Amino acid sequence: MASAEQKAEELGLSIPDYSDPPFGARYGRMKPFHRIGNLVELAGLTPESRAGQRLHPGAIGVDVTIEEGYAAARLTAVHTLGMIRYAVGSLDNVVSLSRALCFVVCPPGFEDLHLVANGATDLFLDVFGEEIGSVGRASIGATSLSRNNCFELWLSLECHPETSL
Repeated sequence: MASAEQKAEELGLSIPDYSDPPFGARYGRMKPFHRIGNLVELAGLTPESRAGQRLHPGAIGVDVTIEEGYAAARLTAVHTLGMIRYAVGSLDNVVSLSRALCFVVCPPGFEDLHLVANGATDLFLDVFGEEIGSVGRASIGATSLSRNNCFELWLSLECHPETSL
């Protein structure tokens, strides 16, 4: 069975490098992740390139279709893979994804949040497989997100212990 790094390569994913600097000037100073033993909490990521280009800005169901929102969530998950590499060195160091908080910009009464959030969690299954990539998820409707992004993901994961050289 292919490792997560091999699977990401097979899928042709263009995973960004978050090592320099993690977020840049657009969002000010913040901690990109926090590690407590084998638990890693990632800061929120969006469907926004390192250069600041946003994929499908706006509100789902108003400016953005569910299918476009799915694509934005999937791109956000790809960005999250880059942050995972930054935090733990390799996608292969992930033991299990534990929690995904998916924020979806939408109007009141919008009920298909899960169809958008599936874009992120489907990608995790594609890369990590069922055992590692299945994640507990909450899909939360929001009235707005920074820079008019339509989606934001906060991810928690378990990783292999750090080793000292």
